[in-house]
Amino acid sequence: MKTIKLNQVTKIEGHAKLHIIVDNGIIKKASLKIFEGSRFFEGMLKGKKWDDLPHITSRICGICSPVHAITSVRAVEDAFNVKVSKQSRLLRELVLIGGTLQSHVLHLYFLTLPDYIGYNNALEMLPKYKPEIERALRIKKMGNMLVDFLGGRDIHPIAVVPGGLSRIPEQKVVNDLLKHLNLIKKDAKATVELFTSLKYPEMSHKKLLAALSGGHYFDSNKIIMCDDKQCYPSRDYEQHFNEFFQKGSTAEFVQIDGKSYMVGALARMVNNFNALSGFSQKLVKKHLIDKTSPYMNNVAQAIEIYEGILRCVHILENLQLKNEKLKPINVRPAVGIGAAEAPRGILFHKYSFDKKGICVSANITTPTSQNLLNIQEAIKQRLPAILKYSEEEIKLEIEKLIRAYDPCISCSTHFLEMKLEKNDE
Repeated sequence: MKTIKLNQVTKIEGHAKLHIIVDNGIIKKASLKIFEGSRFFEGMLKGKKWDDLPHITSRICGICSPVHAITSVRAVEDAFNVKVSKQSRLLRELVLIGGTLQSHVLHLYFLTLPDYIGYNNALEMLPKYKPEIERALRIKKMGNMLVDFLGGRDIHPIAVVPGGLSRIPEQKVVNDLLKHLNLIKKDAKATVELFTSLKYPEMSHKKLLAALSGGHYFDSNKIIMCDDKQCYPSRDYEQHFNEFFQKGSTAEFVQIDGKSYMVGALARMVNNFNALSGFSQKLVKKHLIDKTSPYMNNVAQAIEIYEGILRCVHILENLQLKNEKLKPINVRPAVGIGAAEAPRGILFHKYSFDKKGICVSANITTPTSQNLLNIQEAIKQRLPAILKYSEEEIKLEIEKLIRAYDPCISCSTHFLEMKLEKNDE
């Protein structure tokens, strides 16, 4: 019997503990336990007025604040039957893409890349890989500009509100964004080249890939697609999504009709391939050969950075801005559901309101919750191939696999503790 403990492992959002039992080379147990501090956001929303909810929920995450704000707004608008203009939808899509750029570039360059080039963190990389770090910061700045100029500020945007946007950008802002977007294309292309050149572990983990569809690539929210087949309308998600807790864990796990599944960039590309630009389709065909490997989520994120910049340029070059008033909000007793693709996958917000527009209940389902069971199953599948490695090598390989899903278990400092029990008699 052998025990391995992994303490203070960085680059994973949240508190996690992995307990593995191996008996004569057979994996008996691989249990991922999450020790996430209760943050009570759903409870905080109860008793709050409808227009307060997006500003509160954007604080759930400092990285994914744009998509939480927009998903919250969508849930409010769904409850009160508000249809916003095409211009508002396009401007919101730009904010969503900005948030995706912010998140993806941090994950790829600062959390993932060190694993594959032999460093513990990005600071250690800096002397030798300064151009790559500078490239990452330029892309991050571009994401910040999109969220700031259009959403009101680069973290926790305030301009996206129920009924539209509280302010319309001036043409000068559009021109500035277009200038920077065209300059950053080469950095996005270099990002694809870098992350498709890395040597990823060989692994085929067959699983259900779920993503929103029924719109533009970054702005789909109508139906849930599972491996290129329509599953059901996103409003019906609670009929099929089973949220539950595992013993010893404080985080939610989610299944679709009793099955584990994966969400995120890889799932989006498989299910919404036809919504990509022609250039990105070629990249997918060339580099995402094994769409069953969770490691390919890193490649998919790199391609999404490039695709996002192309989409922003297309929108801004064809956008004829005009001043618009917010759509009126007529409150009533109602239930609203909002869905959007966060950087890490599908995000749901569901609110119930009374006749005064006061929230009486809320449920928020994050993409990491939806990925947790799949991560646990992938670890169990990966272990037999690496049990012959040293303890440090096993630790690194498991971390690389978990990080491929880009988990965001909480917004606090984090560590993974792994306990491995082996009986080789």
